[in-house]
Amino acid sequence: MRRAALLTALLQAATLAGHTSAATYRVDDTGTVVNQPVTAMKWRQLVPSRAGDNTVEGQVNVALRLNLASWVNRPARIYMVLAPTEGEQLQASWRTQGRLLPGALRSGGRTLVYDGLVRDPFLTETIQLSLAADGRLLTRTQSLQFHFEIEVLP
Repeated sequence: MRRAALLTALLQAATLAGHTSAATYRVDDTGTVVNQPVTAMKWRQLVPSRAGDNTVEGQVNVALRLNLASWVNRPARIYMVLAPTEGEQLQASWRTQGRLLPGALRSGGRTLVYDGLVRDPFLTETIQLSLAADGRLLTRTQSLQFHFEIEVLP
């Protein structure tokens, strides 16, 4: 009888856990400022070749201002999302001042940058974003599009 009660309790817990999935919202980042709207990409090697490294790189500083007012005093996970790019895979990595996690991401991907209690209505942070792509596949100027998503329990 004890085993049946324990099994029933475990099944109920598993069912409830399935119903407590996190809700995902796009974060208002209208206060975010990119310090240079056009970032020059430079060859990693002075003379790229078929056998060599054809990577182009660039850096940009971004002053983030994320409006988290709707989620103050709630545990949350915040993700950075990098939009897909045409043709080539753009790679982004960044360093932070400590409010967000440093990390790396490929175009079309999403990665965790914050996990914890939202304490303030606005999260401000400056990140140094490093970009890299295969220079052979870049055919024209492209815009870097990223945004942030937040997951909170209902």
